[in-house]
Amino acid sequence: MTKERIVKELSKVREQLAGLQARERDLAEQLQMAEDAEKMKFIEKNKISLDRLILLNKVSEEEIMRLLKEKEQKEAAQSEEREAYSHEEQEVII
Repeated sequence: MTKERIVKELSKVREQLAGLQARERDLAEQLQMAEDAEKMKFIEKNKISLDRLILLNKVSEEEIMRLLKEKEQKEAAQSEEREAYSHEEQEVII
């Protein structure tokens, strides 16, 4: 293959990539809009008020924070156990 032909093919592939990336962004946006529409239909169907949505969101955030705190505490406890075990091994060696 000649250099010019390779450059031409490369240019063609880059154009195709740009088109595919634009299509991907468009489809991702359409998917997000469809998901949002489903959520809105569910909210309207079940007559969920704005106050209740805010409360549900707040509870959800509080639950996430609680779970993260528990995870951090568990990891800290495991780290302390590993340090204690490592310290004990060093004492046995000495």
